[in-house]
Amino acid sequence: MSARLRRLVPVLVLAAVVVVAAVVCVAELAAAGPLNPVASWTGATGDHLVATKSQFEEWTSARTVAVVAAVVAVVAAVGTVVVTVVTRRRDRP
Repeated sequence: MSARLRRLVPVLVLAAVVVVAAVVCVAELAAAGPLNPVASWTGATGDHLVATKSQFEEWTSARTVAVVAAVVAVVAAVGTVVVTVVTRRRDRP
């Protein structure tokens, strides 16, 4: 592996983590259904909601996974920027 490609590996891995976390976040927000207050496109029912306990728990866990995935995506994006800046500064003569 060349030296340049070796320096790009952390950036590429972090970028892949950002993409995967963003996809998981969107999928889980869609799965959260009526308990997702920011996305009316998921078919939210408004103020009145009738659901079984298992549906409610499934929606709640989907929201939790979406929030965790969003945090991971943001942290990985910041990490990507930091690693890129550090790598470019290190490469300067």
